[in-house]
Amino acid sequence: MTTRHQVLMVFREVFQSPKLELHINMVTGDLPHWDSFKNVEILLACEAKFGIRFRSKEIDAIRSIGDLMTLCEHKLAAK
Repeated sequence: MTTRHQVLMVFREVFQSPKLELHINMVTGDLPHWDSFKNVEILLACEAKFGIRFRSKEIDAIRSIGDLMTLCEHKLAAK
């Protein structure tokens, strides 16, 4: 399973929607109930799933789902 697919699975778990479809350009607010609290849940779930830690600077740079996927890929490659 690719990192991008695993990030999709994180979103499905956080939003409790197994059929949730995402696009890499989606941003906060593009899904119902996607707010700052959900962002925190998503980031924590990604950290737990991949065994990585995000720095504040990295989190500030995330603008879209694609950015999060790319960041996770880079973090895993650096492990």
